[in-house]
Amino acid sequence: MAVLGALILAVASPPVRSQASLTIAAVVNEDVITLRELQERLAFAIVASGLPDTPETRSQLVGQVLRNLIDETLQLQEARRLGLRVAPQEITQAAREVARRNGMSLEELEAFLAARGISRSALERQIEAQLAWARVVEQQIRPRVVVGRQQIELAVETLGRKDASEVRLFEILLPVYAPEEEAEVMAQARELVRALRNGADFRALAQQVSAAASAEVGGDLGWLPLSGLVASVQQVVAGLAPGTVSDPVRTPRGIQIFMVAERRTVAADDPRAEQVVELAQLVIPLAADADAARREAALRRAERFRSEIRGCADIVRFARELAAPASGRLGWLLIDELPAPFADLVRTMRPGEVSPPVPGPLGIHILGVCRRGGEEGLRELVRIRLERQQIERLAARYLRDLRMNAFIDVRI
Repeated sequence: MAVLGALILAVASPPVRSQASLTIAAVVNEDVITLRELQERLAFAIVASGLPDTPETRSQLVGQVLRNLIDETLQLQEARRLGLRVAPQEITQAAREVARRNGMSLEELEAFLAARGISRSALERQIEAQLAWARVVEQQIRPRVVVGRQQIELAVETLGRKDASEVRLFEILLPVYAPEEEAEVMAQARELVRALRNGADFRALAQQVSAAASAEVGGDLGWLPLSGLVASVQQVVAGLAPGTVSDPVRTPRGIQIFMVAERRTVAADDPRAEQVVELAQLVIPLAADADAARREAALRRAERFRSEIRGCADIVRFARELAAPASGRLGWLLIDELPAPFADLVRTMRPGEVSPPVPGPLGIHILGVCRRGGEEGLRELVRIRLERQQIERLAARYLRDLRMNAFIDVRI
């Protein structure tokens, strides 16, 4: 697939709506991607990343945005082939959660997007593709994943060897499906780096363009020992100051862009097994830029729920009843990988204890410690992580094969 200069020019200077709706940007097997769809997704990525909507910004992002649209089309086609459907009400519910995470109603989000030339259908298509692909992965890949006891023991031993230097690392992954695509993908990666260094929000851009499973959390890989990274990545990350973005790096997974959010030094004798907890949380959504009145209202609401919560079971019940985003059981986690305010709270909490409402990245959080893990919890944590890694590798291979066997024709 080649992103031609004519395509960049067409997207940088969009035609009228009716013409764009009819113009074909790409053909993917039996489906088409219109220029209008590409323009809307590009506008969505620009809004999310916080960049100015200029021809230069569009030229920086358009290549990877089109690649993502093609991948989404392949994912939707495969879901259809397997008879896997996403109900309209599921898409609407997910859209409401997106709105809630941004401190809006769905109607307010629609108006916000419409003012920027983005239809609700653009958001819904992205949501449908994510939900449909998750079902494909669950049906076709998860049953094939097996994590052996020896793998778990080796990973536990590695995790237990504390490195004095750790980094909280973020990633954007651009896959390379065939050798002849590498130069093009590298050029797209360099354009993304330019956008990031010009002020784009790394987390928001990762959610829009990254092919890694970490895209769901803005590319956040958590705290990692520097010595545990592959050599090519370790060399790049070692020289990155917090908040800076790397040049594109060729790795076995594709072409990656990294950002180091924080660095820390840890004690060599810190026992990992004592750091493992099973958590649940209830989140009262609140936008990061909410005013004082909204913050106070969200805090009062959280305090009302907290007065009725006696443990993790109550948190899970409220999370289900409210359909609260990012709420419910979080599974096994390492305390020192939590955001600092949460880690400080959880470190002193006993099983069954519930925290007071605390401001966090998604709004107002109420945390509950369900269990403290010890060696058993550590092994379960490691098993889950190894399983996720296998699923991500197999899903990437699955999508690569779909792309290699597809008819893809970029028309502009």
